[in-house]
Amino acid sequence: MIITIGRQLGSGGRDIGKKLSEKLGIAYYDKELIAIAAKESGLSEKLFEEADEHTRKGLPAGLLNTRFPLFVDSMIGGGWFSNDTFFKIQSDVIRNLAETKSCIFIGRCADYILRERKDLFRIFLSANESDRIRKIMETKNVPAEKARDILENTDKKRAAYYNYYTNKTWGSIGGYDVCLNTSLFGIDGTVELIREMVQKIDL
Repeated sequence: MIITIGRQLGSGGRDIGKKLSEKLGIAYYDKELIAIAAKESGLSEKLFEEADEHTRKGLPAGLLNTRFPLFVDSMIGGGWFSNDTFFKIQSDVIRNLAETKSCIFIGRCADYILRERKDLFRIFLSANESDRIRKIMETKNVPAEKARDILENTDKKRAAYYNYYTNKTWGSIGGYDVCLNTSLFGIDGTVELIREMVQKIDL
């Protein structure tokens, strides 16, 4: 059983993913993927964090301090280490994890990376803007106007990242099996709804 969750910032995707993993008894991966990819590649975890869900390119290869120079040399062009390489490494990690166990993946184009699998259930979560702004204000301790800026900038970056690497449209209903507005159901209600859906489909 492989579940991927795309999400707008402030829609509760992380909380829903964690609670769903507990309900279903399966593994959950969000930022954990960064640590795994860094460990397996021998690259700095900080570099993966900087590249995470961004399309910005052009990290000097000399700054990597990798433990695997032959591996890096085979993936670097012109002395620069692009975000495309980080995406490839992380994609391999996602595929390998999906081969070994049931998983929930948050973001990072996992729905596209695993698109050939027959046991894949793709979800996209949205929420009303007012609820999203309120959640960002609470979690980041910022005023409403700053929360709105964070919301808009983060969604733009996620959309650019997803669209660039998949040639699809982030959040477009045709790219997912289910799209849910978490403002209608709440965090726990959304978790229970997804759990019921998973039980009714053959994964």
